[in-house]
Parts: sequence; C-alpha cells; structure tokens
Amino acid sequence: MNNYTIRYNPLKNRIYITFSKALDLKEAKKYAQEINQLINKAKPNFTTYLDISCDPIHSKKVNDLFDNLRKNIIDKEVKGVATIMSKSKVAELQIRRTLQIFKHHRIFSNGIEAEGYLDSL
Repeated sequence: MNNYTIRYNPLKNRIYITFSKALDLKEAKKYAQEINQLINKAKPNFTTYLDISCDPIHSKKVNDLFDNLRKNIIDKEVKGVATIMSKSKVAELQIRRTLQIFKHHRIFSNGIEAEGYLDSL
C-alpha cells in the first residue's frame, strides 16, 4: 500500500495529492514518476490540491527529489497550490519556505476552504 494517493481531475484541471505518512526514498521515486505523468497530462494553468495534514517529515534525499518535482510543476504553468495541513507551527513554517516558489499558494486547515480557493483562481 502506498503512503500517498494522487489523481487528476480533468474537469477542474486539478491534481490531488494526499500523503498518509512520510515516504522513504524508494517510494518517493515511484511517487515522482507517477506525479510527473499527471503533470504531463494536465493542461497549462492547472491547480494542485496538496493534503499533508499528517505532517510527513521526509528525509533530505526525498526533499531534494521533491524540489525537482516542484520545478516541473512550475514549468508546466501551475496556476495555484492549496495545502491542507495540521496546526503545527513548525510544519507551517517549513511548508511556507518550501512552497514560496509558487506564485499563488495558500495554506488551509480543511479541504473545503482549499477547494474554494483553487476554484476562485
């Protein structure tokens, strides 16, 4: 079983990503392949819904791999990113730093607010 789920909604042109716990390097490589396929499938100006409310803490190697994924997302012309996370201030600081490269990015405590934000872009 994967520690993540991903899917693409072509009607909303949105990629949905949910982590259930941190990924090890092997699983992160599999995830990277799968998410790159969805990024290539998405039309320009897609949005990304990222649920990391489980507060996954990934290794440096996994985070480096995720840096490349973020660049691919930007290159494909992402319109906006909404992140759902817990109330952890440490996690929030970390994710704000990591995702500041996106022009439109906001953090939410629930999926309804995140969907509303992405729908408004």
